[in-house]
Amino acid sequence: MNNQKLYRGVGLISRYHKLNHSCSRSWQLMFKPICASTEIELTNWIAENPVRKNQPKAMFASCQRYGQGQAGRIWQAPKGGVWVSAAIKREDQCKNNSQLYGLAVALSLAEKIEPMGVNVKIKWPNDLLVDGQKLAGILPRLIFRGEKLRLLRVGIGLNVFNNVPKEGISLKQIVGDKKMNINFWSSEVLHAIERSLDFLDNINLLCSQIEERLWSKKYIDKDTGNQWDIKGIDSNGRLIIFKEDKKKVLST
Repeated sequence: MNNQKLYRGVGLISRYHKLNHSCSRSWQLMFKPICASTEIELTNWIAENPVRKNQPKAMFASCQRYGQGQAGRIWQAPKGGVWVSAAIKREDQCKNNSQLYGLAVALSLAEKIEPMGVNVKIKWPNDLLVDGQKLAGILPRLIFRGEKLRLLRVGIGLNVFNNVPKEGISLKQIVGDKKMNINFWSSEVLHAIERSLDFLDNINLLCSQIEERLWSKKYIDKDTGNQWDIKGIDSNGRLIIFKEDKKKVLST
C-alpha cells in the first residue's frame, strides 16, 4: 500500500495488511468515526473519485447509526466491530452474480476465522453463524454498465468485541481476548475480499466448500413453515432444496 494515499484513521489497518498479506492491489482506505452507513459513504466517495484498476476502495467506520443488512434490515453496528463497505473494479463478461459473490466473501471470511478453532457455518445466502448465532453479515452488490460487469461491491459487518443483540455473537464471546485487535481484523476482512475473487474464478471449488459449511441440513419456509431438505448449492449460488418428490431452487 502507498501510505501517502491513506486517509486519517486507517494507517494501522494499512500497516497490518502490508505486514501480513502480499497483494497486487493498492487499497485506498477511508475512516469515519461515526456515520449513517458505510454503504452511503462509499457511494458518495466513488461518485467523486471513481474506483480504478488495482486500486479498490474501502470505507470503514467505528460505528454506524443505520447499517444496511439483507432485505433492507438495519444492522446494529456499535463500536468494537469491523464495519466496512468496499468496491473492487472487475470488468469482464463473467456470469457471476451477487449470490455467488456474497458466498465467495462468506467463505473467504470463514477461512480467516476457522484457524482460531471457531466452527463457522455459512447461512445461505451470506451470513456467518457460530452455534446458530450471527457472527458476520455480508451485503454483496454487482454494478454493471450495460451487460458488462464494472464493480464488485460488498458491505461487511463482523462482530469482534462489540455488544451484540440476542441473536448475535462476537469473536470475544467465542475465544476470549485472543486477537481482539480491531485493526488486525479490519485487515483480515480486506484480505478476505481479495481472496473471494479467486473463488469466483473456481465456481466448483466455491460451491463444494460452501456445502461443507452449510448451517443446516434443513430449510424452513418462512411463509408456510414447511421443512425442506437442503441438497446443496448450484453453480449460480442458488440453494437447492427437496421435499418428498418436489424440488426448489431458491434465489435471493
